[in-house]
Amino acid sequence: MLRKPAGFTLVELLVVIAIIGVLVALLLPAVQAAREAARRGQCANNLKQLGLAVQNYHDAKQAVPVSARPVGLTGLPRIAAVTHLLEYMESGNVRGAFDLSKNWGHPDNRQAVNSRIATLQCPSSPEDAARLDGLPENSPWAAEIGSPTDYSPTVWVDRRLADAKLVDATATDQAGNPADSPGIMEYNNTSSSFKMVTDGLSNTILFAESAGRPALYRRNTQVTSDLLAARVNGGGWCRPASDILVFGLSADGVQEVGQCAVNCANGSDVVESGYPHPYLSTYGTSQPYSFHSGVVLHAFGDGSVRPINDSIDIREYARLVTRAGEELTPDIQ
Repeated sequence: MLRKPAGFTLVELLVVIAIIGVLVALLLPAVQAAREAARRGQCANNLKQLGLAVQNYHDAKQAVPVSARPVGLTGLPRIAAVTHLLEYMESGNVRGAFDLSKNWGHPDNRQAVNSRIATLQCPSSPEDAARLDGLPENSPWAAEIGSPTDYSPTVWVDRRLADAKLVDATATDQAGNPADSPGIMEYNNTSSSFKMVTDGLSNTILFAESAGRPALYRRNTQVTSDLLAARVNGGGWCRPASDILVFGLSADGVQEVGQCAVNCANGSDVVESGYPHPYLSTYGTSQPYSFHSGVVLHAFGDGSVRPINDSIDIREYARLVTRAGEELTPDIQ
């Protein structure tokens, strides 16, 4: 009697390999989705810690931290609101090494501002966590100072949006023309507090993601790895210019003042515009942006963290940024 040889035939082996390939193809997206879910959860926790830090700061000071942002090239010192929060988010040693009498870019503050703070960086970002920002006025610009943050305060809504009738005009200047409409952590206003948030803390954004800076990203694609060719003016946690002035973008993320509120780009290109910027001057060019599919995570004034879909219109988004516009805010639950 003939015995069947032990082992697989070539056909059987090929079938097994094909089955394994199908299983891997089915499993890999699930693994990647699980990893992104974990990263997104960590990102939400980071924003939660920022929100709690602001709450604790407000309890101690009866005001929210704001960025000191003198106008012009010679207005110093410039100190970011995040710097004041460090001692409320277990980074008191970094705050202790920072001299508030000197500008964030002063050589004496370099060791402090180059310190990476994990709570300020989203794990979904493809950028190197050890990267650095740079002094905007340096020519050539160099990535040598300022550990980046992927989260920044939404300090106001740019008046150009109201001029273009893209948002509600909720603030005016002395001549009755549209003015920048303040958010909770308004630039330079050291008296800003939760009392000013008449729209409700649960309806008003405190921090938004603006991930990947200073590299310029549009629609989840890095424009170039050469930061001398294109970059956002902002990124370092120590920089007031990293705060977000909401001005909206075109759908492709290229043009300022558009209907796209989030996720079209993480900012406008300061290399193309030149520095100082022709309109923003020395202010930053960051915009809300994340590497989470379809949403950008936000911390609200009540301490909650919620995603905002990237289909939201700039008018609706602006209503969530302004603190006292008395508008009807959209449901984003």
